[in-house]
Amino acid sequence: MKQAVVVIHGIGEQRPMDTLRSFVEAMIPADTPDGTPFYWSKPDRLSRNFDLRVLKSSGRTSTDFYEYYWAHKMQGTKVGHLLSWLWDIFKRPRRDIPDAIVPIWRTTRWTLMVLLLLIATGTLATVWGQFEHETNPFAFVPLLLGAIGLGLRYSALSYLGDAARYLSPNPQNVMVREQIRADGVELLRALHNKGDYDRIIVVGHSLGSVIAYDIVGYLWHEYHDQLTKVIPSNLELAARYANGELLQPVVKGALYKAGTALDGSLSSTLKFREMQAQAFIEQRGLGNGWRITDLVTVGSPMAHASLLLGRSVSDFKRRIERREAPACPPTEDTNGYGYNARQPVMLGQKPFTAQYLHHAAAFAVTRWTNLYFPAPYGLFGDIVGGPVKPVMGNGVLDLPVTVGTWKGWLARSWFSHTHYWSERGGAQGYLGALGEDEQAITDGPRPSATEALRWAVDLEGLRRFRTVAVKRDLAPAEG
Repeated sequence: MKQAVVVIHGIGEQRPMDTLRSFVEAMIPADTPDGTPFYWSKPDRLSRNFDLRVLKSSGRTSTDFYEYYWAHKMQGTKVGHLLSWLWDIFKRPRRDIPDAIVPIWRTTRWTLMVLLLLIATGTLATVWGQFEHETNPFAFVPLLLGAIGLGLRYSALSYLGDAARYLSPNPQNVMVREQIRADGVELLRALHNKGDYDRIIVVGHSLGSVIAYDIVGYLWHEYHDQLTKVIPSNLELAARYANGELLQPVVKGALYKAGTALDGSLSSTLKFREMQAQAFIEQRGLGNGWRITDLVTVGSPMAHASLLLGRSVSDFKRRIERREAPACPPTEDTNGYGYNARQPVMLGQKPFTAQYLHHAAAFAVTRWTNLYFPAPYGLFGDIVGGPVKPVMGNGVLDLPVTVGTWKGWLARSWFSHTHYWSERGGAQGYLGALGEDEQAITDGPRPSATEALRWAVDLEGLRRFRTVAVKRDLAPAEG
């Protein structure tokens, strides 16, 4: 039994393997008490980057950890790329700005307006001779502009520049965006084609979570209508079907029922996640090759997807409705989250009409967990991340997290964005009670980010995805 975890790093000038090593050491201990390694390193034969390695865990459940490294594809970013992106966000009206970052948006607007007013006033006053050069109070403005320019060049550009180029579909960015996505899809495709893995988990941090969302959705296009075992010559399926066994009870009934029952409560979200896992098992039993069970996003800008991925809030909603942007739960189709095959297949003496999940229904069979440090008023926490559920759908499980008591200030600062797996331990009772206590997330003690991440990745959960569980009472008879 084997599984693969793909870790996608965030913005900044990342070094190959730095993110992956720190992640793996947080997920599993580096060494046993007697000094035996819990994981070791092997060449990554799926990558053309010789600096990348596969980190392999030991034990009954074998896990291979891969890094999708994309930072080197972002070379050549200029201040113009960043300013163009920031200007596009700056000029949007209030209704198109997510509530979580309205304070920052307003502060930026007022700051820029005051700066422009200072420049205009100082220039006019100087031209009209109101101030001598030595007493001109506006003489500092050029110095201020120079400081801002240096800040953009050497600080903001190193971090926001990546986001500006990936999130902006301007012509000069298209090639970089497509190369990052294509290489990411190719890695996930290679992991599927390798045939060694029963389960794949994709973890994305910061901008890496947006890349993870994109490549999972694009790869799903190749798998959504693949039920390769549903053929007339499959005697096993024919016998099961003849005995009255339902072949798609989850996809044809229980999954959609759980999705329509989503109301934002913890219990409804957990019920839907259970049906996603059952749908994954069911599809696999019918020959679907999809292996991605979980998308885990940490510090994700997807919390502001309507701002970053659409021209406006309404534009992004229309993209979801048109099935351009995969949502969780998926957008409805003619039959739940999918559609019936055009022609039935004769299984024994009975016709069977398969149901295919549509091309934007990746999250019908892939669970989405999102971790974030809350940022009240957009100031005291991770302002990059935030809850994804309000934007992408009630099927997303949002987990607010913290850090240890002695470093609690980190959870309330902008530095928290880089501390999602910086420590171990935490409120295990919170995670153990998940699903039993409706107030566990909103009012209960927050888990440490690392503990929540371990729970979300769930390295011990591989075995459940090998068992085909079909229940007769999940849906009406098929045909």
